Amino acid sequence: MFSFLRRIGVPATLVVLALLIGFVLGLVSRSPIAGLVNSAGTRNLSAPSSFAEVVSEVNPSVVSVTSTKIIDLNQAHDGFEFWSLRPEDEGLHKSRGFGSGFVLREDGIIVTNDHVIDDARQLTVRLLSGEEYPARVLGTDSETDLALIKIESRNGLQPVRLGNSDEVRVGDWVMAVGNPYNYEHSVTVGVVSAKDRRMEDNPFESYIQTDAAINFGNSGGPLFNSQGEVVAINSAISTRGRSIGFAIPINLAKNIFRQLERQGRVVRGFLGVKPVEVNAEHVKVLQLPQPRGVLIAEVSPNSAAESAGIRLYDVITEIDGQAVQDREDFFQKVAQTRPGTTIKLKGFRDREAVEFAAVVRERQPLSQARSTRPDPPEVPGGSSGTSVDAGIAVQDLTDQQRRLHRIESEPKGVLVTQVLGLSPAADAGLAAGDIILEVNRQPVKSRAEFQRMLSQLRSSGALMMLVLRPKQEYRIVTLRLERLE
Repeated sequence: MFSFLRRIGVPATLVVLALLIGFVLGLVSRSPIAGLVNSAGTRNLSAPSSFAEVVSEVNPSVVSVTSTKIIDLNQAHDGFEFWSLRPEDEGLHKSRGFGSGFVLREDGIIVTNDHVIDDARQLTVRLLSGEEYPARVLGTDSETDLALIKIESRNGLQPVRLGNSDEVRVGDWVMAVGNPYNYEHSVTVGVVSAKDRRMEDNPFESYIQTDAAINFGNSGGPLFNSQGEVVAINSAISTRGRSIGFAIPINLAKNIFRQLERQGRVVRGFLGVKPVEVNAEHVKVLQLPQPRGVLIAEVSPNSAAESAGIRLYDVITEIDGQAVQDREDFFQKVAQTRPGTTIKLKGFRDREAVEFAAVVRERQPLSQARSTRPDPPEVPGGSSGTSVDAGIAVQDLTDQQRRLHRIESEPKGVLVTQVLGLSPAADAGLAAGDIILEVNRQPVKSRAEFQRMLSQLRSSGALMMLVLRPKQEYRIVTLRLERLE
């Protein structure tokens, strides 16, 4: 071999060097780190071979929570949990709901969901060992669906280790442990599908989405990372698809836990405004320097915001020197401020910079009621009351409608009677029953004036409307008329 290489002119030193390199590469290929790279030099993203060790470590910290309630079947509806029922006297029924939870501290403090224990007559916690203990409620928070309960255990309890949900990445492996349909300590594995998910108009919700199987009874149970740390609390599932579960990030929950243990409830700051995110249409109409911050769509009477001088159509871009990213960020910054504290807000009004100093008050719990819309009056398509550009039909308000909606002063407004499908009005979320009070900050006094405004402002490409909805809910909506051109 060497003589052949010498005959063709290859130096012996190069041959020896090549052999040494081959020997070293052979050692590396058999080393433990070889599996971390592939032929392209990238990381190996294969799944862990087993979660068995993690399961054996965390299982003693996971508990079953049984909630006993008295309900009327005529008012019962599908919920998150798996319920068993038995008849009782006078048509009432005793229901037993099975949820999950986990040990937060060894002294018996346990985390679960508020909806698992809501209105419970009796709570029972069952451990992995089979021991059962009655539990008492330390505190609940319906806005984040979190609750703390406590048991007096005869033996020491094993608490979980809390992770950092901010470090969780989409695609990371996670593991849910809980009691789906009362199958205790069931384990499912999946990945983080998405972060910062929101399901309802609740500014305090921000979920981690996962495809790890979560079923009725998993609510309140922990979602672990591959190191056995709790990164989220399983709370909800999508009923419209499979493998879509939602969990409350543990970083959001940590501050809630402290308040629930200390005072049994969560105290949040409140200004008394309804903010909407600033978009490109707002920038056009209000002539803002850039689309950032929130637009004030409503100011509650006698509120902290009104006392501070904040008005409808003001744009807030900063709170105490920190930029306001969006509507949820605005709510969080205010909610995290202790009532009685003065905060400084900066923004714009009529293209001029403004500042406010507001004394934050305490927020009352969000209403659980859902507003309902009246059935839309039937208006023949293509009637003279329909704006072809906007896809909306309106009519003048009657005195009876003005009294019903408590409209006692200018502007009178017009009633939306029909919204055409695939129209700018439909895209903006307008619906029959809405009352349009202003267009581009100008009062609307009649249907004829509304039609004239739409014709005059059509060239701007964007209209901003102040809308009054049933139950005195105000909104600012924008129409993009250029979509029809």
